[in-house]
Amino acid sequence: MRALVLELVEGETLSDRIARGPIPVDDALPIIRQIAEALQAAHDQTIVHRDLKPANIKVTPDGVVKVLDFGLAKLSVSAEAGGRPPSAGGLDTLPQTDMDAGLKN
Repeated sequence: MRALVLELVEGETLSDRIARGPIPVDDALPIIRQIAEALQAAHDQTIVHRDLKPANIKVTPDGVVKVLDFGLAKLSVSAEAGGRPPSAGGLDTLPQTDMDAGLKN
């Protein structure tokens, strides 16, 4: 039997949170930091998200940020290209699945 098991992430999307009104700086900074850390963790594994938007970011009730929907992500082959930043020609498509790169505080 084959199965794909995904984490159920409780909370609201960043898109929903933004729709409620401005986010105070003291609340926004930890969110921004966690998004950057999640993307860095993906980039460290040569994964480029390619669909980062507020609807693909969830904030759990305890403030943990999860970057969702890596369905359009690509693997960077930039290391083979002399360490240059990834470009459209230097990416390979990942399998179509959600991968969670969210990090805890």
